[in-house]
Amino acid sequence: MRRALSCTIPAAAARSTPRSLVFRMPSSAEHSNIAARRLHATAQHLKPATALAFTAENYPTSHEKIQNVQDTPYFVDNKFLKSEASQFIELYDPATNNLVTRVPQSTDAELKAAVESAQKAFPTWRATSVMARQQIMFKFTQLVRENWDRLAASITLEQGKTFADAKGDVLRGLQVAEAACNIPQQMMGEVLEVAKDMETRSYREPLGVVAAICPFSKLICRL
Repeated sequence: MRRALSCTIPAAAARSTPRSLVFRMPSSAEHSNIAARRLHATAQHLKPATALAFTAENYPTSHEKIQNVQDTPYFVDNKFLKSEASQFIELYDPATNNLVTRVPQSTDAELKAAVESAQKAFPTWRATSVMARQQIMFKFTQLVRENWDRLAASITLEQGKTFADAKGDVLRGLQVAEAACNIPQQMMGEVLEVAKDMETRSYREPLGVVAAICPFSKLICRL
C-alpha cells in the first residue's frame, strides 16, 4: 500500500537543483546483484521446509491417496512453522474425497506474529530501490514458469479443475506478476504546472503493513 504526497515549489527552483543534491543511481548490474543476494538468503531459510511440502520434482501427478498427510505450515520470518492451532480445515480431493492436507485456523498469537514480522521487514523493504524490487519480481515470474505444471497439479488436486483449466489459472496469476514488473512506471510521481512559475510535484511513498479481505475470502498482508 502506498500514498501519494504532493508539494508546490517555484518552477525556477525546480530547474536549478544544486549539483550536491544529485544522487548517483546504481547500475543495472548492481541492482541484479542486490536482488540475487536477497533471493539467495531467502532460499537458505526455505531449505529446511522441503520436508513439509512437495518439491519441484516430486509432487502428486495422480489422484492416488497421499500417504502421511501433513498439516499445512504457516510462513513467517522466512520460515515454515508448524501451527499451534487446535482447529483445522480439512482439504479433500474432490475427485476421490481423499484427504490432501489440513489447514490450521491460526491462533491470535500467530496472526500477531505475522503482522509484527511484516512491520519489522518494512523499513528495509522501503529502503530497497525500485529497480532492485523489479529484479525480484522478474525472478518470481521465472520461477512460476519453471514450476507451471507443479502449480497446476496442486490446483487440480485441491479444487478438482481439469489440468488444462488449472494451467490457465497459473497463467492468469503469472500475468498479474508480470504486470507488477512495471512497478517503476506505476511509482512515478507527477509534475503539474498549476500557475505561472509554479509547479506541483507528487511523490509516492509506502504506507506500511495493511490487511485486506480479497475475493474468495483470502486475508492477505501487503507491504
